[in-house]
Amino acid sequence: MGLISIAGGVQANSSASGGKVYAYNTITNTAPTTVAPANPQRRSIVFHNPGSVDIFIAPALAFTSASGVTPTTLTPTTAALGGTFRVFGNGGSLTLSGECNGAWQALAASGGPVNSFTVMDSNT
Repeated sequence: MGLISIAGGVQANSSASGGKVYAYNTITNTAPTTVAPANPQRRSIVFHNPGSVDIFIAPALAFTSASGVTPTTLTPTTAALGGTFRVFGNGGSLTLSGECNGAWQALAASGGPVNSFTVMDSNT
């Protein structure tokens, strides 16, 4: 049996949805927290920082050089931020689309366990 769709309609063969929202209130500066699991159907992901402390976003896996053949586990720290993207506090956002379907992690620039963060994962 093949895939059947209506002309002009959504042609999804998986559990496509408009978005999954993940809410966090305990992003720390001591260890990265997984904020989005790997999702092979992900088309885009939005990271939003409603808190006052900058948050660093990083993929769980990254290449260590341009000549790398396989990605390795990335464990960022506030002293080693290579591979991260900064999402500024007080309303900063970062939207990634395309090849963004791996797991993502977050690390606060400073402070204790009360750093808020919102992630929206979309398959459409």
